[in-house]
Amino acid sequence: MLKQYVVDPSMLPWKNGETEGVTFRGQVMLSGDDGGPEAFRFVFDPCIKVYAHMHLTSQFQVLLGGFMDLPKETMKLRPVAVHYTDHNVSYGPFSVGGDHHVLVLHPRRAGLVTMGNRDARRKINLTGRQISGMEKDTEWVAIAGHEDMRCKFLLPPMTGPEAMMLECPPNMTIPVNAPVYGRYEVVLKGGVVMEGRALTPPGLRYVEGDEQPSPLTTGPEGATVMFFSFDKDAREGGLAGDELSMLGAEAMAKAI
Repeated sequence: MLKQYVVDPSMLPWKNGETEGVTFRGQVMLSGDDGGPEAFRFVFDPCIKVYAHMHLTSQFQVLLGGFMDLPKETMKLRPVAVHYTDHNVSYGPFSVGGDHHVLVLHPRRAGLVTMGNRDARRKINLTGRQISGMEKDTEWVAIAGHEDMRCKFLLPPMTGPEAMMLECPPNMTIPVNAPVYGRYEVVLKGGVVMEGRALTPPGLRYVEGDEQPSPLTTGPEGATVMFFSFDKDAREGGLAGDELSMLGAEAMAKAI
């Protein structure tokens, strides 16, 4: 069975939010209320210290504008960039600024738990992965048999979770494989038709299942699309009704 969700952010309202003194504007792109994926779009006000926290499922953060500087020297992120964490992996504090703009993508409802909570710290996934990659650090690769297309991997397949950027010419049909653990497909430039809907940046589709989804078709100006594929960690964690889940759900509900 295949799950599919298509989101046109131009049709969604913006909301002002605040969490632990951090202010932002945001859109709920997918709520996860039906047991499906959860996705947000945020524009944070400049902040030198966004508090350390974790999400209860796997997470891709896609930096589209500004900067995000995490404590690790290798994680001074500039767009386009991706930051991935497994479920219950703590990260931060970090700073943001410079017209910051980010997508937060989960395979299902994740919640948010601050590391200021001692009980939550006992449930950190100490063996979980935290990986990042930036477009500027990766070379384009030609695609055999398609001289007018090229791709680059911000997170290559061998990392487990995968983040691939694909640049395509106008009016091209792009076949896609079965997204067993779930995949987000995000328009970065140009236009793409997904499930009969014409989307511009940062429109997206989420697909999950063992069936092949319908192909994507680029518009008359071509398109650059990113594919964010989860692996088996996407089936771990999430809001499950326990105390930690309640904390996470309450924090997210208060924020946006």
